[in-house]
Amino acid sequence: MFCGDPGSPGYAACAAQTQLFALASAVPALLGLALLAAAFAAPGIRDDSALRTRVLSYSLVAWGIAAGTYVMGGLPSF
Repeated sequence: MFCGDPGSPGYAACAAQTQLFALASAVPALLGLALLAAAFAAPGIRDDSALRTRVLSYSLVAWGIAAGTYVMGGLPSF
């Protein structure tokens, strides 16, 4: 995200918004990572292929939400 020059008006608010969206995108990204790890590490999920597919699908959805949140943080710069 381009917030302008550090001395320009509104720069601090723009930089804070960028940090907020980066932090907000970390939450679903970590959830997606935890689901991905559980799909391959948990014996109960590993043994049931339908459950494993569902958990991996949820992981992809979480990663998609994380990416969308990250992109939303960059939109005000355009």
